[in-house]
Amino acid sequence: MYPETTYGHIVATLEIMVGMFGLAIITGLIFIRFSRPVARIVFSKSLVLAPFDGRPALTFRVANLRAQAMAEAEFRLMLMRDEPTREGEPFRRFYALKLQFDRLISFPAIITIRHIIDESSPLHALGLADMERDDSRFSASIVCIDTVIPAPVQAHYAYTWKDVRVNHRFVEVYSQLDEHSLTVDYGRIHGTEPIPDPAARTGAG
Repeated sequence: MYPETTYGHIVATLEIMVGMFGLAIITGLIFIRFSRPVARIVFSKSLVLAPFDGRPALTFRVANLRAQAMAEAEFRLMLMRDEPTREGEPFRRFYALKLQFDRLISFPAIITIRHIIDESSPLHALGLADMERDDSRFSASIVCIDTVIPAPVQAHYAYTWKDVRVNHRFVEVYSQLDEHSLTVDYGRIHGTEPIPDPAARTGAG
């Protein structure tokens, strides 16, 4: 079958062009959808606020559930809270919290990320009651590279002041198998425990 008139040739040409371009577009969309890497990154459900190395620190955990490590991981933690302006009006302000380290060459399994609360921190001298008053919220994010494709991978998680555990620490997730091997329990990533009172440990009254 073939067209015999000019009108038929025009219709056939349009059908061919639409079919070829349509197939190419659909193929590209399907490839992009299924070739995009799934993050498979899990954040701890809580933030812990407790001393670390003699100074208070705000801490969260992030886990890579992939079978292989990811490269060039970059971590961020942002604080959002209500503060009055000089005119007395409430205003939502955003602060990028400085992390103890914010980049890793390789992101293998579970990493603990800390913001040390010193004199330059927006959280300096503030407690949980202050966070509640200011409706403090936190946003954690990670951007890294999947080494298999390679392709960028991004994930984020939001916390509120209700998710902060004061004077708690994350439970241990790593266990020693032998002299050269460790095993990790991903089921304990969210687990926290109270920090023992130093006075109770030493028996001081």
